[in-house]
Amino acid sequence: MSGLLAFTRFEVGRLVRSWKFLVITIGFPVVFYMLFVGNHNPGKIVDGTVAWRTYLLVTMCSFGSLVAALSAGGARLSSERAAGWSRQLRVTPLPGWSYLVTKVVATMLVVLPELLLVELVGVAFGGVHLSVVDWFCLTALLWVAALPFAVLGIFIGWTVHAETAFPVVFGLMFVLGYFGGLFSPVDSMPKALQVVAHILPSFHGAALGISFLDGRGLGFSHWLVLCAYALALSFVLLIRHRIEESRGIA
Repeated sequence: MSGLLAFTRFEVGRLVRSWKFLVITIGFPVVFYMLFVGNHNPGKIVDGTVAWRTYLLVTMCSFGSLVAALSAGGARLSSERAAGWSRQLRVTPLPGWSYLVTKVVATMLVVLPELLLVELVGVAFGGVHLSVVDWFCLTALLWVAALPFAVLGIFIGWTVHAETAFPVVFGLMFVLGYFGGLFSPVDSMPKALQVVAHILPSFHGAALGISFLDGRGLGFSHWLVLCAYALALSFVLLIRHRIEESRGIA
């Protein structure tokens, strides 16, 4: 257990010491929030009883967790595998599955300060005001909802070549962001795109936060979709990992 904790601290430290990673994960959601918050009347109601500035705060938090998760696990993991880092870890006492689990845990730990930073910008720049309890619950909800993104990032890093990992990650950021309704209310999108949005985990992660603030509760369907994505990606990732372990190429 002490070895796993030390390895997790090592992984988190590597992530936060990378200035490129920090610029990407911090810059995108913060800049987009500051740009988009003025697109509507900040107090305009866009979803139930939720005002635009609050709606955008939730969606940019979700986008920030998406960016952090895909950046932490995607191109970085793919480069590590190309350099043979995962093969070197096989000679350590750590169990084989610990590499993947530690990557997911480290990614989730990095997502949390990203959420807090976007929320701070929402308070200072967007004028969003919630109770302490609501802030705590909203942050916890959005953090847990980021788990499918973390697993997706590791899945990409484990399956995509280092040369193509960054374009794949960058493309997924905006595909999941735009088509998941993180840049504009889903109700304002064409009907066909609304159907697409309801399939994507990015929509359901943000919808949990919006539903909570609107007093509609925590929809079972949102949790079901997020859990399905997390479990399905984890299952495929573990199968791929076992195959590569058996062949000695992981």
